Amino acid sequence: MDTKANQRLPLWWILILAPLGYAGTNLFHWLASPEIQELTGIGQYRIFSLLVYTLATGIAVIVYMVLLKSRGMTMKAAGYRSRLTWKGAMAAVIAVVIVSFIIYPLIEMGLRAAGVPMYWTTGQITPVSQNTLQDMLLGILITVILAPLTEDTIFRGYVYQAFAQRMHKWVAIAGSSLIFALLHIQFFGPGMAIWILFFGTASAWLYSRFDNIYPSLLFHALNNLWAYIILPMIF
Repeated sequence: MDTKANQRLPLWWILILAPLGYAGTNLFHWLASPEIQELTGIGQYRIFSLLVYTLATGIAVIVYMVLLKSRGMTMKAAGYRSRLTWKGAMAAVIAVVIVSFIIYPLIEMGLRAAGVPMYWTTGQITPVSQNTLQDMLLGILITVILAPLTEDTIFRGYVYQAFAQRMHKWVAIAGSSLIFALLHIQFFGPGMAIWILFFGTASAWLYSRFDNIYPSLLFHALNNLWAYIILPMIF
């Protein structure tokens, strides 16, 4: 067994890694202008926004890798160990069904009755619009591939694991999921942040259940495929 992969992750790293993607996103948006967006060739601002957020979170992943290396640790310490088993894959699929097809509609109905919007934009029903082939291809690259790799590496491969090394598993799951949800309020809205709390809980549980990150990555990718690609095409 790789003893380096089982070392405790320093808890103070959270002060760097958790805010880094958030702060980087805000900085990039502040620097970005409509002219820069136009130069990228991305016509839809929300897709451009997701790209900026993913790139900023990717910087946090690079910093995490550097911090691990400084401790003589590899990405195994972030959960990239073993492989995706069929049990892990099935659990990820079941989690998508429960979280995206059962819990999400229940939250949406409850919040609608309470007058709380799912998104900041009134009447919005999906995270993005799939208007062109470019939107779809960029959506797949950003949300189905890059977002799971970056977000899960930080929030499951570091935040959850650092908590779990010091406290009860369910406290670690709740704490890491709450941080994950709070960092998404600005980008989506109060209702989506509540649902993301359930999403983060399922993802962290998958990580803890199989002791590697691959079921969490699959769960995240399948959920985003439905939410960002298939659902917008339907509506």
